[in-house]
Amino acid sequence: MNSKLNQLLNLCLQKNIPFVSYRLSGEKNIKTWIQLSGKFNFHENIFEVKDKTGFIYAPFHRKTNFPIVFFEPELIFENEEFDKNLIGKISGKPSLYPEYDLEIPDEISKPEYLKQAKTYIGSFDGDFKKAVLSRVRLENKPKGFDSGNFFMDLLKAYPGAYCHLINIPGTGTWVGATPETLIKIDNKTAQSISLAGTMKSPEKGQSVTWKKKELKEQQIVTDYIEGILKKYEIKNYKKEETKNLVAGDAVHLATKFRFQKSFIETRLGEFISNLHPTPAVCGLPKDKSLDLILKNEKHNREFYSGFLGTLNFNGKTDLFVNLRCMKILPEKLALYVGGGLTKDSIPEKEWEETELKAGTLLKLIR
Repeated sequence: MNSKLNQLLNLCLQKNIPFVSYRLSGEKNIKTWIQLSGKFNFHENIFEVKDKTGFIYAPFHRKTNFPIVFFEPELIFENEEFDKNLIGKISGKPSLYPEYDLEIPDEISKPEYLKQAKTYIGSFDGDFKKAVLSRVRLENKPKGFDSGNFFMDLLKAYPGAYCHLINIPGTGTWVGATPETLIKIDNKTAQSISLAGTMKSPEKGQSVTWKKKELKEQQIVTDYIEGILKKYEIKNYKKEETKNLVAGDAVHLATKFRFQKSFIETRLGEFISNLHPTPAVCGLPKDKSLDLILKNEKHNREFYSGFLGTLNFNGKTDLFVNLRCMKILPEKLALYVGGGLTKDSIPEKEWEETELKAGTLLKLIR
C-alpha cells in the first residue's frame, strides 16, 4: 500500500519541500501534509498559534534557540489517496530550497555520560527531586539509506506509537516513534498522560517488577500533572489506574488523566505552556532542572523532547512528546535518548536505559 507514498516522500526530500507524514497511536491511516508552496512559519511560543489550525513542531525549550515550526494546511491526504499526477508534477519542479549545512550534534562517551549523571545526582536536595539527562548517539548513515522506507518500517514495528517523518528546510529531517501523549482534545474531552520509568520488556508470560527508583520517578510526573489540573481548577477529572505501557523493547509506567475540555478551551496556550516540559523530559522543579540541563548537556536538544502534532484540526488537537526520535543528516543519523535521574539513580543503569531506548530506532537502520 505504501510504495507510492514512500516514493512521494523521498521525492519531497529530494526537492526539499516542507512536509510531515504521521500516524496516530493505535490507528492505521497515515496522514500527510505537503507544503507545495514551500511555506511554513516560525513562532516564538504556543500563544502565537493557539487559535490557528495546523501542524506544530516545537522544541524542547525556546532557550535552545530553536523556534516553533508551524505548517498551515495546504495539501493533506490519507495513505495513498493523492492525485496520480502529483509525483510527476513535483518531479518537474526545481528544488524549493537549497541544501543547508546542518550542524552535527555532539556525541559524548560513556565515561562522560557517567560523569554527568553523577553531577546530576549530586545536585538533588530536599526540593530538587529529578532531572532528565539526555545524550546523542551518532551512527554512520548506511549507503543507500532510504528515509521513506525507514518511516514505513517504523510504522509497522510500532503500531501503538505516534510515528512521524518531517522535513523542515534549514532545520532538518526528523523521524520518530513516541509512546507519550502530551494532550489530546476532542469536542468534549481532554486527556494527558503521566509516563515515566523504563525497564526492558519482559519475556512472554513474565511480569514486570518495578523498583523504587522507577516508581518514584513516575510518581513525580503524576503529581506534577495533578498539580497543573488543580491550578486550573479542573474538577472531577478522572485519574486512571497506573498501567504498564509497552513501547518496543521497553516498558513504561503510565497514568492517564481525563477531564472536560471546557476547563481549558479558552486557555489552551497557557495550559500547554505550563504543562510542557513535564518532569518526564525536564525535571522537578522545572527551573532548576532546566538550568542543570542547559549547563551540562553538550548537545542542543533542538526538537528532541519538544512536542509535535495537529492543533485545532478537524475539531481535535493531538499533541505528543517528541521521544525516540532521530535527525537524518547527510552522512550521519543522530539518535536522541535520555532518562530521568533521581537521588536513587545508578549511573551505569541509566546508561543502559538510554541504550535500550536507542534500540527502538537502531534495530530498523539498515
